[in-house]
Amino acid sequence: MTADCIVIGSGIIGSFSALALHERGLQVAVADRGGLAPGTSRSSDGNLLCSDKSVGPMLELSRRSLDLWERFATHYGNRCEYDPKGSTVVARGQEQAAALAEHVTTHREAGIDCEFVDSDWHRLEPHLGPDTTAVGHWPADAQVQPMLACYQIARTLKDGGVPYRFYEEITALEPDGDGVTVAFSGGERWRAGHVVLATGVWSNELLAPLNLEIPVRPRKGHICVLERGDVTVNSKIADFGYNATTEDTSGDESTVQTAAIIEATRSGTILCGSSREFAGFDRGVNTDTLRRIMADCIGIVPDLARLRVMRAYAGLRPFSLDGLPIVGPVDVGGRVIVATGHEGAGHGLAPVTAELVAACVADGDSHPYGGVLHPGRFRT
Repeated sequence: MTADCIVIGSGIIGSFSALALHERGLQVAVADRGGLAPGTSRSSDGNLLCSDKSVGPMLELSRRSLDLWERFATHYGNRCEYDPKGSTVVARGQEQAAALAEHVTTHREAGIDCEFVDSDWHRLEPHLGPDTTAVGHWPADAQVQPMLACYQIARTLKDGGVPYRFYEEITALEPDGDGVTVAFSGGERWRAGHVVLATGVWSNELLAPLNLEIPVRPRKGHICVLERGDVTVNSKIADFGYNATTEDTSGDESTVQTAAIIEATRSGTILCGSSREFAGFDRGVNTDTLRRIMADCIGIVPDLARLRVMRAYAGLRPFSLDGLPIVGPVDVGGRVIVATGHEGAGHGLAPVTAELVAACVADGDSHPYGGVLHPGRFRT
């Protein structure tokens, strides 16, 4: 089999990358040893947020990507529970309220639609607790069901003739001056002009035989799923402290960070997160961490205490050293392109990442964000 580009990884980043390449008229093929969306996209809550980003590259990328998510749902139909429900960030105490007000101001100056509300916040979220001092509201923030998005894209691409290869290990990548050969454990060999590794925390497994490495490591996170009940959650509710955990790049091995983020699903359940810790590739659920998460969430929305936890799961976010995605070619010939390092923002940034990947493959350039996101920034 020959193609213009082979995308390895069928999670949200790989799915959107394959779609963007297909939209450019390129011949694309997709491979994933674990089936469709088997990794991080299967273990997350689908945040599409500007509210948790400081002004800078991540906010610019998020704003662009939110526009592209809307385009996707409009153009291809919404079979992935895409919901621009907005987000509500909660401050407790005057010190947090002042910091949140400044955060809202910087976003408004950057052209982001948001407001600071220091009274009557129950019109936004009726179940916020008595400790609430003020909230910030971002009406354009959204939510998606990540697995459904990957399934929707896969159906679209399969209908367009894009081949998928699942449940088979890739034993070698063999780049040369004209392209890359991908060898599968079953003996088949695919050939393409470029290969895109949208393989998240597992990217270095494929790069190691090429004597290549990128600074990505797994950062574990937990989510609790609460039963349906009479607690209304209109938007994505987050403790203002959640922003600090998402942008923390300290790489501290010894601590588990938790901060409340609460959202309702289309089925009526409520998702409660989140945690961040470095635990290697362990995806086991830790009950102590779940207790901390629920304590955080009940502190923001006390009525959650009367709902039962139905289940919980954990996943691995691809953490990069500087907190920015790593997107671009890693080999000398520019034939092997990586797209990872998004940490907890992968679902929000998937469409804009796909734009960048398509530019690297089709145009041979590094995209307007290339200098900031290019893997070469880590070379000494």
